[in-house]
Amino acid sequence: MNDVAPSRTSRKRERTRFALINAARSLVFERGEQRISIQDITDRADVGLGTFYNYFPTKTAVFEAVLAQMRSDFNVALNQLREPLKDPAFIVAVTLKYSFRQALDNDEWNSFLAYSGLEGEYLLHQDEAQCLADIKRGVSAGRFKVDDIHFAQSLVMGMVRHVHREIRSGRLSRQAMDDTTCYILRMLGLPHLVARALIQSPMPIAATGSGNAPPLAHSARQV
Repeated sequence: MNDVAPSRTSRKRERTRFALINAARSLVFERGEQRISIQDITDRADVGLGTFYNYFPTKTAVFEAVLAQMRSDFNVALNQLREPLKDPAFIVAVTLKYSFRQALDNDEWNSFLAYSGLEGEYLLHQDEAQCLADIKRGVSAGRFKVDDIHFAQSLVMGMVRHVHREIRSGRLSRQAMDDTTCYILRMLGLPHLVARALIQSPMPIAATGSGNAPPLAHSARQV
């Protein structure tokens, strides 16, 4: 009995947290951040107002939890896309192309950022640890020629973040995304023709799409 009780409590807490996150997500899409109170979120989640503060200190924190959930979905889809691939260079090419396309085309992510009122930098891309592992794998396989793996990872992630900022600002075309992917592959030691061939190879079929936000009510578009 002592082993079962904590598990049940943990599951209940997770369900409550999930309900609050889903409530915040749906309300942002329906109304926009300025028309939502914490009371609205707890009413939608069917929990008491005080319960909210057991999980999140502020409304901003629950909005960030929504983004964390979306980022988790992105990582699941990316890993499913990568899982059958064997060539380390093609894995990097696919990862970059998918990440850049999601930054442009993931309506759910972009709409939530637009209507949640969150300030700061929130980007949807591969995490740094996976990027480092990809470079190490490519070097071990003889596909990449890198003197300092950690410095190369820092350069790659810096370029990825810059591209994502440019995408958010609307200053980057789809062609420029492919050009950036080619440049990164060349920086890792691939010849230009090989890098270009990898970029032009068909993308694997993703298990999940980019996600689409539900339509936002007209009044919330003023946010």
